[in-house]
Amino acid sequence: MFEPDPGLMIWTVVSFLLLLTLLKKFAYKPILDLMEGREKSIKDAIDDSERGRSEAEALLSEYKKQLDEGRIEVQKMIEEGRVAGEVLRKEILAKASEESSDLVKKAQEEIEREKQKALIELQGQVAELSIQVAGKMVQNSLSAENHSKLISGALDQVKEAYGKG
Repeated sequence: MFEPDPGLMIWTVVSFLLLLTLLKKFAYKPILDLMEGREKSIKDAIDDSERGRSEAEALLSEYKKQLDEGRIEVQKMIEEGRVAGEVLRKEILAKASEESSDLVKKAQEEIEREKQKALIELQGQVAELSIQVAGKMVQNSLSAENHSKLISGALDQVKEAYGKG
C-alpha cells in the first residue's frame, strides 16, 4: 500500500515553497499586471459601451424630438396649404360672382338699349301712321269732330304702346 515517506514529504513541501517563492518573485507580478490590464481594458470597454449607449440614447431622443418637430411642421404646412387653398377658392368664387354680375349687368344694359331702340322705332312708325292718317283726313276732309276722334284714337294707341313698353 501507500506509506508516507517523511523525507519525500519535506522535499515536496520545500519544492512547493521554492516554486511558490519563484512564482511570486518572477511570475505573480506579471500575471497580476496582466490581469489588472485585462480588468482595466474590460472596464474601459464597459465604460465606453455605457458612454456610447448614453450618447445613442441622447441621439435617439434628439432624433425623436426632431421627428416630432418635423411632424408638427408638416402639419402646420398642411394647415397653411389648406387655409391658402380656402382663401384661393373664396377669391375664385368672388371673381366668378363678380364676372357673372358684370355679365348680367351688361345683358340688362343691352336689353335696355334694345328696348329704347324699339321704342324709338315704334315712335317713328306711330309718327308715320299719324302722317298717313292726317293725309287721309285732309283728303277726305273730315269734320272737326271726326278729326278729333281720329287723333284721340291714334294717341290712345301710342299710350298703349308706351304703357306696355
